[in-house]
Amino acid sequence: MIFRNHLIVTSAVTLVVIKEVELGLPIWAVIAGIIFGSLLPDLDHPRSTIGKRVLFVSVPLAGIFGHRQFTHSIWPLVLTVWLFNLTDQANSYVMVLMIGYMSHVIADMLTDSGVPFLWPFQRRFGLTLCKSGGVLEHIIAFSLLTGAIII
Repeated sequence: MIFRNHLIVTSAVTLVVIKEVELGLPIWAVIAGIIFGSLLPDLDHPRSTIGKRVLFVSVPLAGIFGHRQFTHSIWPLVLTVWLFNLTDQANSYVMVLMIGYMSHVIADMLTDSGVPFLWPFQRRFGLTLCKSGGVLEHIIAFSLLTGAIII
């Protein structure tokens, strides 16, 4: 999914979280955390929005795993929950990062590329609703945003 559509889907997720979930955080922290978290799966791509800024991380990740591999699987979420024990209210910041992170992974699951959710197993999971960068992808992204505004 191209950056513009990730931002639209992330905006939809952010609106729903702000409206429906009480995290005990300022709204600006929820928005910033979700947006930043949604960029993190692309740390494995040196030309991504975040990858360009942290080449010392993205280049090795790309070399070891490639794009849309480990960082687009369930493992970053599992490791984060294990490390931070998200049952504490103090970890609301980590939770909004993970909401953003998973919104990116789920959005990629809607495309023809899918994601290796159970990496290292290479079977890709997805709904194949649209082609990455295609017209239907834009329609789905804007529909999600419209739905989040209306709800």
